[in-house]
Amino acid sequence: MAMRPDVRRHTIVLIAFAIIQWGFMRYIISHQVFNLDTSDRILYFCLSSFGGAFMIFGALIYMIIKGNADQPS
Repeated sequence: MAMRPDVRRHTIVLIAFAIIQWGFMRYIISHQVFNLDTSDRILYFCLSSFGGAFMIFGALIYMIIKGNADQPS
């Protein structure tokens, strides 16, 4: 059961994008780039974390469903 290269590449790109956007949002929150108050920082951090986790899980599910080379999709 080999993984198709294009599916693996798409999955890696989505996971990398999720981690990079989380790190970028973490930098913005930690260094007060937009001068947010505490409740806004908590809200943006939670939204960024949930969005990144959703994207990672979506990429993994995509890899599981579309990655099997044995069955046509």
